[in-house]
Amino acid sequence: MDLASAPETPAPSFTDPDGASTTDGGGGSHTLQCMATECYEPWGTCASTETSTYKCGTDLSNDKANCGTCGNACLDYVPINMTGSCVSGTCQLQCYKHYSQATKSFQDWSDCNGRIEDGCEADRFNDLKNCGQCGNECAPGNPCIGGKCGCPQGLALCNGKCVDSGWDDNNCGGCGIRCEDPQDACSPLQPHSTYGCAFGECGKKKCTVEQGTQYVDCNQDLDSPACGGDGCEAAGLRTRENCGRCGNKCTGAEECVDEGAGYECAVPCERAGKARCGNTCVDLLNDRDNCGTCGLGCRPPGFDDATFNEISSCKKGLCVYECEPGFGDCNGDPSDGCETNVNKNPLNCGSCGNSCNVTAGQPCIEGKCLTVACDGGVPN
Repeated sequence: MDLASAPETPAPSFTDPDGASTTDGGGGSHTLQCMATECYEPWGTCASTETSTYKCGTDLSNDKANCGTCGNACLDYVPINMTGSCVSGTCQLQCYKHYSQATKSFQDWSDCNGRIEDGCEADRFNDLKNCGQCGNECAPGNPCIGGKCGCPQGLALCNGKCVDSGWDDNNCGGCGIRCEDPQDACSPLQPHSTYGCAFGECGKKKCTVEQGTQYVDCNQDLDSPACGGDGCEAAGLRTRENCGRCGNKCTGAEECVDEGAGYECAVPCERAGKARCGNTCVDLLNDRDNCGTCGLGCRPPGFDDATFNEISSCKKGLCVYECEPGFGDCNGDPSDGCETNVNKNPLNCGSCGNSCNVTAGQPCIEGKCLTVACDGGVPN
């Protein structure tokens, strides 16, 4: 045989009898990995809220309760609108956005004056001197609404409030113009009607809103000179007799429904290829609360997927349950979901049943049993 044409013998690889392993990079170099038991940065062993505390189970670089070292919590300072977060093992204060129940509005806090002692003092959604951004001051008399100076388009500013001067009885056609009944007002008025501001003019008859229903004058007799007629006779434009517009009548199995294009006559849910469950159109093939049939939920009411570390969904009319990344159902009991953290649990490291050397104290970090290069190199 021609030795020059003979196939190369593969580079050898072996497994250490004491549990160490090697990797062959193809160039003849080998990295022997040995079991390790000591945490390496940024990992540490800290008390946790989990059912058991895992060795090397806390990332000290970004854990708000254990930032840089165990027990060093990054605090929130609500009175000055600041929240603490852990960045690269150091607590840092940040301004935050949130919804205020007290003002019933969103607030976007910023530190516009650069003084740490008063924290984030400027609400950029409502601050007249820092509207939308620090230093943007609204003109005198203009409000700051949602981070923009002045009233939304179509509204006028009157006495510090944004009003629709076309229909506001106290600011009709301009600020402070209050409407009163005309001298020749009908008495009694036609049903469901009143005098007030309409199209920016006082003394106009208009239909009333009663118990959430906007009445409509479909036969247009409201301005009858003899004060006769039936006034605003239509109880809104959401009925089978007047659906979306006056005189549009629904027939047969049609109902007056709004399926995204305004109120119109249609057989509920049919056009979208969905089924009607109660008053809602649902896709029985993909709806988690109505999977395959109305009312059949993939989880009972009040069940929180996040608590059980899993994702429940409906696929092709069948309920499907999947574990969140980093968790597994290692006890095979669906009642407690995906109970095992396979990123940290040394008995189920990376996957159920894959055990580290627990007797020797080998931890599981990010789903891998901790090893270190046998010559003292970088942990793996």
